Amino acid sequence: MITAFIDFKSLECFLAINPILKLAADCSTAVIWQPYRSKERALPTQVVSESVTQTHHRVRAESESRLHQKYATLRGLDIDPSRGHVDTDDALLWLATLEGDSSSFVSRLFAAHWIDHTDINDPTFLEELMANRGLTRIGNTVDLDSIERQAEEKGVFDAPTFFIEEQMFMGRAHIPLMRQLLTARGDY
Repeated sequence: MITAFIDFKSLECFLAINPILKLAADCSTAVIWQPYRSKERALPTQVVSESVTQTHHRVRAESESRLHQKYATLRGLDIDPSRGHVDTDDALLWLATLEGDSSSFVSRLFAAHWIDHTDINDPTFLEELMANRGLTRIGNTVDLDSIERQAEEKGVFDAPTFFIEEQMFMGRAHIPLMRQLLTARGDY
């Protein structure tokens, strides 16, 4: 089983969805989707007397942004980076209350947010999507802060983060290693 901590407004998470779903299908394992609000890192601006640390942070943030856009373009996705600033907390709350395999729900929400520019916090949209996927809600009261504190106790500090049992994998770059682990264990 793969536990995936995701945030719908994270382009890194969106780019990880299809590879994680393929990994799960190839290895016949389930994915448990958990909400985790990613920590937005603003692109630092260059200043006249920039320290080495400030330069490092600025160059790294700019590089990560360009890399995400590059991978989106390679997949034929026309991504508007401003979608990363749109609040998706209500959709994350819905995710936390779903019962059943929510993989198609998650996949559709990412596409709706990043490709269709849909308001995925809209309760009518969420209700229809949930019903179309045969899912039910186990309650309406969820505290994202509490869910995130529990995740942070396990070591989560950003999304996407994946777990196979107690082993943590931060970011989509580790999906090939996750495949090796699942294959070696015979989880397919």
